[in-house]
Amino acid sequence: MKYLLLVVAVLSITAGCKRKGEPVPKICTSKENYKYTDTIRLENCSDRYTKQRWLMPDGSQSTASVVYFVPTAPITYQFRLYVTDENFVQEYEAIKEITVAP
Repeated sequence: MKYLLLVVAVLSITAGCKRKGEPVPKICTSKENYKYTDTIRLENCSDRYTKQRWLMPDGSQSTASVVYFVPTAPITYQFRLYVTDENFVQEYEAIKEITVAP
């Protein structure tokens, strides 16, 4: 009975994890703190993806692996990265918020 409970517990824990082979979206930055005069550099550090698409805070989009953004005000900006697998059926999203200081 103890073994059955252990198997059920392990299955419950792993049920919320991504399946093997699914894309894992990840946004990397060259630094964590930005000033108003800085250019923000973001890189796609995702695993197991085929195609990528960035949505920038100003509404522009890019399919490059590295993107740059020049802030226009000292506020918090939200960057979104979407990656897909080889079947292009589902997009996986990563969100990175960067607060720019004056």
